[in-house]
Amino acid sequence: MSSMRLELLGDLLIRSGDGSLVTIGSKKSQALLAYLAIKPGQHVSREKLAGLLWSSTGPDQARQSLRQTLSSVRKDLSHIAPDHKLLVEESDLLSLDRSVSCDVAEMESLIAVGTEEALKNAIDLYRGDFLDGFSINEERFDQFVTGERDRLHRVALRAHAQLVEIQSKRGALDEAIGTAQASLRLDVLQEPMHRTLMRLYLQSGDVVEALQQYESCAKVLKRELRIEPDAETKALQREIVQLRARRTEPSAPSEAGDHKKTILIVEDNVLSRELTNAVLKSAGYAVVMAKDGAEALMMVGRESIDLMVIDVDLPYIDGHSLLQAMHENGVEVPAIFISGLPGDDVEVRAFEVGAVDFIRKPVKNSVLLARVAKVWRDVG
Repeated sequence: MSSMRLELLGDLLIRSGDGSLVTIGSKKSQALLAYLAIKPGQHVSREKLAGLLWSSTGPDQARQSLRQTLSSVRKDLSHIAPDHKLLVEESDLLSLDRSVSCDVAEMESLIAVGTEEALKNAIDLYRGDFLDGFSINEERFDQFVTGERDRLHRVALRAHAQLVEIQSKRGALDEAIGTAQASLRLDVLQEPMHRTLMRLYLQSGDVVEALQQYESCAKVLKRELRIEPDAETKALQREIVQLRARRTEPSAPSEAGDHKKTILIVEDNVLSRELTNAVLKSAGYAVVMAKDGAEALMMVGRESIDLMVIDVDLPYIDGHSLLQAMHENGVEVPAIFISGLPGDDVEVRAFEVGAVDFIRKPVKNSVLLARVAKVWRDVG
């Protein structure tokens, strides 16, 4: 159990072991504790602390001010935890006892674990910028705060991006959308996160929301930075517009007996994609290709697809989630899954979401063609 807790993300808060808020006298005392708390168990020399917290005075005055502040800190800490020596003093070195907890250290430890649950907990700890609004008007300390504020802000954004990827890969679209929106609330200028949110809306079948997200991105970039979205964002917007147009157009009748089977290959590996393309084209099929699940969804809207050959492990939208999203939106296209992932779960999941077949990598050309031919026989 923590004997004292410092919350440095957002407004500076100090709590006793029972969770109640406590007061530490001066801002210099608070600054000293915050500096020691961000790295549990770190030892800092008195000279360094004096130079950091009293950089505007001479060395002798700085040391004297540190002695006075330490005396005040000892008294405050003795009231918070009478049975613990929270300020550890070893000769010239100072640190906080390991029973003192800090949200910064906890957040970084959770992010290092990297699981979905750990990332959620880490994000919850990020209440705001490091020592938000806190300043002691000492250049060196305030520079330290500015640097840590920027670093931890970027750490939090990366944690959001990791969590979005994990959630989207397991098909938790609503959760992924919520996490992406939370990330943009931290920094609305993240153009890659705007694109991610556009793809998530697209995967969930909400083309209108995906286009509105583009408009939001374009407006904020113009307002804040006086720039337009980059080429990748514009290309994604055009693809979505084409998809919407395709969905609203009446289907053109096709002449009976004059239909070459069209197969969509969904594969992020360039070499595998091109090899599969060559094999299927040599067998007389028309082939279109997509490098990820989001592009595949748009392709299905543009093209008349008779069969999909899908790699399971795709960026943004994995193969399982892609087929599931299509079915949920009333798009029924037979799908053969291909995967090199170990274990039976990936194959079981493929059939659960409606695959007609499953092939393990490496795929022999003859096997692929035989499985494709079997699909035509089965669908009659």
